[in-house]
Amino acid sequence: MPKPNADSCHDSLVREHAIKTIVIIGNGAAANSAAETIRSYDPRIQVIMVARENVPEFSACALPDYLAGWVSRSQPFIKKPDDYANMGIEMHWGQSVQRIDPHTKTVATESETINYDSLIIATGSRAAVPALNGSGLRGNFVIKDVADIDAIIAHRPKHVLIVGSGNIGIEVAQALQERECKVTVIEQRERILPRIFDGEPAGRIAEILTSHGISIYTGESVVAIEGYQRVERAFTDKRAILCDTVVWAAGVRQNTELAESAGIELGKLGGISVDTGMRTNIASIFACGDCVESHDMLTGKATLSLLWTTAKDQGRIAGANSLGCKLVYPGALNLVVEDIYGQCAVSMGVNEGGLCNQDLEIFEGESEKGYWRLLVREDRIMGFQSLGITTGLGAIMALMKNRMPLRTVAKILSDQGMMRRADWYLPARPFLDRLKK
Repeated sequence: MPKPNADSCHDSLVREHAIKTIVIIGNGAAANSAAETIRSYDPRIQVIMVARENVPEFSACALPDYLAGWVSRSQPFIKKPDDYANMGIEMHWGQSVQRIDPHTKTVATESETINYDSLIIATGSRAAVPALNGSGLRGNFVIKDVADIDAIIAHRPKHVLIVGSGNIGIEVAQALQERECKVTVIEQRERILPRIFDGEPAGRIAEILTSHGISIYTGESVVAIEGYQRVERAFTDKRAILCDTVVWAAGVRQNTELAESAGIELGKLGGISVDTGMRTNIASIFACGDCVESHDMLTGKATLSLLWTTAKDQGRIAGANSLGCKLVYPGALNLVVEDIYGQCAVSMGVNEGGLCNQDLEIFEGESEKGYWRLLVREDRIMGFQSLGITTGLGAIMALMKNRMPLRTVAKILSDQGMMRRADWYLPARPFLDRLKK
C-alpha cells in the first residue's frame, strides 16, 4: 500500500496541536515498524518505547537458524541498542507496563508513570504450555526469543520431543536434528502443518522429514511428562517416549491482559479487537502485531495472524494513524515459506480447512520441479501450496491480492496481444493454463 502524503498528515497535526508524545508498548516487529513509521513522518514528535526485554529487536524467523548453528548468536538481532537513540526513540528497557489509564492518558510501569497523546499496544504473544504433570520440569522449553535458544543449547539435548507441528515446530525439528539430536514430533491433528498445508502436500513434507530420521506421530496428544527433577520421558494417549527435552510449539496465547484491564475490547478469537485503521474501541489507543485480532484479506473472517509480514504491515498502519493519518489495513494474507531439507515448501492464502470445503475447486499438478496445488472458489484463487517450485509465485500472490476473476485471467492467456502487455503472468503460466481447461 502506498504511503499517504506525509506532509498532509503532519500539517494537520501541527494545526491541531494534537499529538506530542506517542508511547509504544513492545519491542517486536510491529512495535518497531510503528516507531519507524512515526519517525519517518515527523522527527519532532516524542516517541517512547517501553520494552519488557533488555535486548534490541530480533528476527523470530532466524531463531531456528541460530539453534541449528547455521548463524551466530548476533545474527538474529535486527537492531543494536544505539540504533534507537540514533532514530530519536526514547527507550525504557526492562520495564513491564502494569496499567493503562485511558482517562488520564498514562501508562504505569513498576517505577514510573508516562503520559501519552497516542498509545500503541504491541504486546505480542506467548507460547502456550498446558498445565500437565511434569511441564514445569527442567528440560521443558518454548521458542519465543534468543534467550530460549540459549537455554536449549546450554541444556545439551540429545533426545527431543517437539509438541506441535506448525511452521515453528517443523523448523525446530530440523534444527535439532542438525545438532544430531534424536527428534520426535507429536501432532494432535491428523497431519503435520495442519493450519498451513492440505493433506497431500503435508504428507509429502512428512515423508521428507521422516527420511531424514525425524519421527512423526499424528493424531496424538501429550498427557504427561515424567522425570526426577528433569525431563526423562513423555506420555501421549498412545505411547511412552524417552526424551530429555520437550519443546512446546503447539500454539500461542495473545498478550491481552493489560489491554483488557484498561477496558479495551477483545475479539471472538481472543485478540485485541481493532478496526481497519488498527484503532481499538478507546480513542487514541491503537494495537498491532501478534496481540491483535484482524481479518483475512481473502475471506473477510476474523483471524489471528502471527506472521512477521503482518506485524510489519499492521505496525506501519498503527504508526501512521496514531499521527492522524487515515491508512486502511487491507487484511492479513498468509504467506509461509519453509526450507524442508533443500525443498522449498510454500503456502499462500487459505488452505482447504480454512475454506470449509464450500464450493471449492482444487487444481493440482506435478512436474520434474515439484508439486503444486491451487484452491479456487467463486472464480478466484483463494490458496496456493507447492513443494519444490520457486517460479511463478509472485504472479499467483498478485492474483490473490487483486482478487482477479479467473475468467479475466483466461481472457488474458488466450490473447497474445494482452499477454505481451502482461508478461508478468508468464512464470505462472503452468498453473494458470490448467485453470482455463
